[in-house]
Amino acid sequence: MNYYFNPTSFGASFSVPSSIVDNCLKLATDIEIRVILFVFRHSSDGINVEEISKALAISSSEVEDALLFWTKNGLIITDAETKSDNDTPTRIVVEKNEKPTRLDVAKRGLEDEKVAAILRQAQQKFGRNLKTNESSTLVYIYDDLGFSLPLVLFLLQYALNEDKLNIRFIEKTAVAWVNSGVKNVTDAEKIISKEIKENLAWKRTEKAFGIESRKPSPKEIELSLLWFDDWGLDEAYLTLAYNVCVDAKSKFIFSYCAKTVESWHKAGLNTALEVEEYIKTNKSSKPDKNAPKYSYAGYDLDLYEKMLDSQD
Repeated sequence: MNYYFNPTSFGASFSVPSSIVDNCLKLATDIEIRVILFVFRHSSDGINVEEISKALAISSSEVEDALLFWTKNGLIITDAETKSDNDTPTRIVVEKNEKPTRLDVAKRGLEDEKVAAILRQAQQKFGRNLKTNESSTLVYIYDDLGFSLPLVLFLLQYALNEDKLNIRFIEKTAVAWVNSGVKNVTDAEKIISKEIKENLAWKRTEKAFGIESRKPSPKEIELSLLWFDDWGLDEAYLTLAYNVCVDAKSKFIFSYCAKTVESWHKAGLNTALEVEEYIKTNKSSKPDKNAPKYSYAGYDLDLYEKMLDSQD
C-alpha cells in the first residue's frame, strides 16, 4: 500500500523546528514528543505544567521530565537562563532573514484568530493589502519573539504615531524591546516614555551647544538628563559653558563643556544669571588664595584650565 500526504491537513497546522526531527527524534520518548508538540501548538500561551498534564493525561512529573529533556536539547529555556541575579532579562535576539513563508502566514491566520486579528489591524493601519515580507514579519514577531496580541497592536500604533509605519522600523523596534526586557504593553510604555525623556534632554543640549542634529552617545544622553532633569539647568547655562570652551580651545569640545558645567554646579551656581554674575565679578579680579576650590575667575583662561584639570 502506498501512502500520500493529505494537503488539506495544512488548514490547521503549526511550525515545528526541524532540529526535533533531525537531532532528537531517535532519542525522544513518546511522552517527550507529545509534550513538545503540545508546547509548539500552544506557543503563544506559554508553558504551564499542570495544563499540559491535564491535556495529555500524564502526570506533572512526566511533563517536567519531558521539559527537562527539551531544555537540555536547547528547544526550551528556563527562567534561570533568561534572567540574571537582578531579574533583568539576558535574552539577546537579533533580526533574522528567515521568516514564515506566505503559506505559513496563511496557515497561522487560519489556525489562530489572534494572528488573523494582527494581520487585519496591520492592513487597516497601512491602508492597503500587506506585502509578503510585512505579514511574515508580523507573524514572526508574534510567534518567534513572543509578543502578545495587545503588544503587537501597540507596536503598530506606536509606529504610526511616530510616522514610521514601515516593517523595517517595526521589526527593529520589536527586537530592541525584547532585548530590553519588554513583556507587555506597560513595559513598552515605560521604554517609550524613557526614550521621549532622553530625546527631549538631548534636543535641549543640541540647541544650547549649537550641535548639528546627530545621534548622541550613551554618555551624552546621561549628561543631558543629569543637567536638565536632575540639576534643573537651562539651555542658557550650557551656552555659557560653550562660550568658555570656545574662548579657551577655539572650538567646541563636549567633554570640556561638561567639566565646566560640573565645576559651576559644584560651586553652587544653579542658574545662568548666577554664572553671568560670577563671571562679571571675577573677570578682572585676581584669584583669592583662600577662596573655595571652584571660585576661579570666569574668563581667566589660564586659571580656568587649572580649575578643570584639578577635577581629573
